[in-house]
Amino acid sequence: MKPGKLLIVDDERDIRSLMEEIFSEEGYQVETAANGVQAQQAWRNFLPDIVFLDVWMPDIDGISLLKQMQEEEVLENTKVIMMSGHGTIETAIEATRLGAYDFLEKPLSLAKLIVTAERAIEHNQLNQENRQLKQKQPDQFLPIGKSKTVIQLRETLDRLSKFTMPILVTGEPGTGKHHFAEAIHKTSQRNKNSLSEFYALDFNQLCQPENIDKLKKTLREVHQGTLVIANVEELSQEAQSMLANIVLKQCYQLDAKSDAVCIDIRVIALTKSDLEDLVEKHLFREDLYQRLKVMPMHIPALRQHTEDIPELIEYFVNHFVTYEGLEYRHFSVSAQNILRQHTWPGNLKELKNLIQRLLILGSDDVSDEEVKELLMNSQTSNSLGDVVDTSLPLREGKEQFEARYLSQLLRETGGNVSETAKRSGVDRTNLYRKLKTLGIDPKNPQ
Repeated sequence: MKPGKLLIVDDERDIRSLMEEIFSEEGYQVETAANGVQAQQAWRNFLPDIVFLDVWMPDIDGISLLKQMQEEEVLENTKVIMMSGHGTIETAIEATRLGAYDFLEKPLSLAKLIVTAERAIEHNQLNQENRQLKQKQPDQFLPIGKSKTVIQLRETLDRLSKFTMPILVTGEPGTGKHHFAEAIHKTSQRNKNSLSEFYALDFNQLCQPENIDKLKKTLREVHQGTLVIANVEELSQEAQSMLANIVLKQCYQLDAKSDAVCIDIRVIALTKSDLEDLVEKHLFREDLYQRLKVMPMHIPALRQHTEDIPELIEYFVNHFVTYEGLEYRHFSVSAQNILRQHTWPGNLKELKNLIQRLLILGSDDVSDEEVKELLMNSQTSNSLGDVVDTSLPLREGKEQFEARYLSQLLRETGGNVSETAKRSGVDRTNLYRKLKTLGIDPKNPQ
């Protein structure tokens, strides 16, 4: 591995000199800075691969400098390793949150300095290779695996992509219904046109009279493309009527005075419920249901094809390494077997979240004990979430649930408020207001 360019920022001359001598002997190009101002000039002119940055300095502290590097997008190509003689856990957490690669305590171990620099350089190179691969290769999509179940899913997907009829996709929450719908679109002739995805609450709002202009714009954009509606069982009567016109007549009419507008849209409806039962209770339109169920597609629960978990682990690890810059970790056969024995009530979504946490929280190979502990903590958290405190007034109980629900969504989306708003069906502005009221930090949900 070729050594790179290295910047050492520390107000102690002896430390700068010693580190400069060591890394120069290792073949690195080394620059030093004795304070924050010098550091700013150095990283802008020298463009280092690695910055060793002291936390406490006389003019500008290291955390403030790290924030500046983040704002200037320096961290896209540079790994920052923080150093401190009297750092706290809070300081280390803050540095990590801002994008620091590692945090070292003084007195510094010379061997650890060299190893940390080598790993940082290797991580930089992997990120660069992944970015290049990301540009060259098309997006992958599910279903992933070698089981008979998944092979049949892929064959069905291939057949469905050749036609234009509406599809009803059923399955438990977290099974990958969205991925399946996206895969149908991408493998069809419609992949050059728009793919629009809505949750039922979004589509309900779109069909309200005050949102007519938004609805017209949306339908124009999705013309000759694919419209995916999740939780279709939650559609209002107005939304069901609009969808029925699109599915049954390939047209829409916004009001009695308007002319019908012809459109070419393929509808893929997703549901976790029994629509037939809702039809019998007169909660869902029978004509719409009958048209959708002509081509039903059921996505199996993960517990029904756990033999695919090794391939799914590889898929999700590659996804997080390529698209989120996380460090690669190898899963041993025994660790994979532990995951195969789990019942996965949260299906693919639960597996994906668990793998993301394992990549974030550890390094080197994933151990059996690490997997067992994380699964146990997850089960404990889920069981505690089911406890209802009936001693609270309803309003406070509702606030507690909302706080847990939104915190969990924010953790799953990596603090992405737009995605959280989409998945929760809450307007983004209202969501920000609610998060502030509940005291939830989107970037650090507890």
